Amino acid sequence: MVRKKQSVRYIITVFIATFFIASLLGSGTEAFLRFFSVSLTWILLMVVITVGILFDIIGIAVTAADEAPHHARAAKKVFGAKQSVYLIKHADKVANFANDIVGDITGTLSGAMGATIILSLIAKFSVLSTWKVLLNVLILALIASLTVTGKAWGKTIAINEANRIVDMTGRVIASVEKVTGLSMTKNKRGGK
Repeated sequence: MVRKKQSVRYIITVFIATFFIASLLGSGTEAFLRFFSVSLTWILLMVVITVGILFDIIGIAVTAADEAPHHARAAKKVFGAKQSVYLIKHADKVANFANDIVGDITGTLSGAMGATIILSLIAKFSVLSTWKVLLNVLILALIASLTVTGKAWGKTIAINEANRIVDMTGRVIASVEKVTGLSMTKNKRGGK
């Protein structure tokens, strides 16, 4: 019964957090990008797509990694190993955050950025307004193709290099924890 309550609480938390993050980023992105050139918006779009792909790789890697080598590294006090073990022990939540929350938000943002690029191009070159539908289809198809291809390539890497990816991710998290003094991977209670 306790696990069921925790599961329901987690799902509600995920819903609320995702809603507010997506709302904030979506509205902020739309207003923010109006002041950028089309070329800078394209660069930011590539960054957003890359972030989505990287988090997808991390989400897959934590579910495919072996826990034992990370425990061995943690026993030797290797920097980031404790964080790697935490990621693997919480693979379901890490994968949900990385693949679903970050992945879906970056997907939504890239679509909004694509729409902003289309509107900017039409505003700048009025002759393109007659090709608005085709331009819309082509840009959104390009965004989807880049995202799906990147994630397909990333999944292969994540499965084949899961332990190395989790190791690198653990080191990054340990570095962030060291610099900020905040613990992202500390258990609130003992055990899992």
